[in-house]
Amino acid sequence: MRKRLKIVLFVLFGLAVVWLLGDLIYSSIVAYRIKKWEASVERDEEGVEKGCREYTIGSGETAVLFVHGINDSPRCYHKMAPALAEEGFTCRVMRMPGFAEPTGHYARATKEQWLAAIKREIESLRQDHRRVAVVAHSLGGAVTIAHLLENPEAVDAVVLLAPAVEVSNRRSPLLSTRAWHAIARHALLFTKVTNSPFPNDCHDAAEGEYPGRTPFMPVAVADQTLQLIDSNLGRAAELKITLMMVLAKDDQVVDWRAAEQFYRQASSEDKVIRFMEDSGHAIPVDHGWEDLTHEIAGFLRD
Repeated sequence: MRKRLKIVLFVLFGLAVVWLLGDLIYSSIVAYRIKKWEASVERDEEGVEKGCREYTIGSGETAVLFVHGINDSPRCYHKMAPALAEEGFTCRVMRMPGFAEPTGHYARATKEQWLAAIKREIESLRQDHRRVAVVAHSLGGAVTIAHLLENPEAVDAVVLLAPAVEVSNRRSPLLSTRAWHAIARHALLFTKVTNSPFPNDCHDAAEGEYPGRTPFMPVAVADQTLQLIDSNLGRAAELKITLMMVLAKDDQVVDWRAAEQFYRQASSEDKVIRFMEDSGHAIPVDHGWEDLTHEIAGFLRD
């Protein structure tokens, strides 16, 4: 028995050493890739990637706040915001704290910072506009939902584009996305940032990897995102705001079925759902964005 126990302990020790060594090697590879990628990114004096600053375009009585998703920046709205501005809206494209900043800064971003930022933006728009609406994508959708659940009168309408109600497992091999995150959070000692092996989930090849996106995912940011998603679970019935939800059934990033269920459970008296026929998760830039933007304009006017 003692001999068997020693063998088991020896095997477990060996596996632990191999695991830690693999963790150390992978973290070193990612660190090298981050350094190389950062050297190719042009940033302004405050460290924000050039072309990824928040901005305002257009004018009109109704202001629309655009909120981007995870690993993204205001650049994701480089098509929709100008098009909606031409429809007669004041379009404010915000940048959430940490995004489009150096990876080390991005890794320290928190859901509290994101919620505080969207609150500031909405309050600022309220000062000069009779009506305020929000168009939010992915993580931006989760942030917007969380804010509206606590501040139901904050805006007059909301458009959720592939909102992060739950993550999808379509790209997750063997285990669920949440299971892999749990491993990264609790079992990886050296790896604090992972390198995504997947391209932008976009059917339009021309918009596959537009500037302003990062190929790196800090474990802490993923953790903050899941915490935010979990805080919204089971609260759909509390949402009573005028609502438009846009989903892509070929979405490989968020669970569109969970989002649809959230929509069905929302108590909004005025709500509409739209499914994109030829789009992945990147709805703001993918096929069909022009017709969708025109529909959003009509929805907001009504």
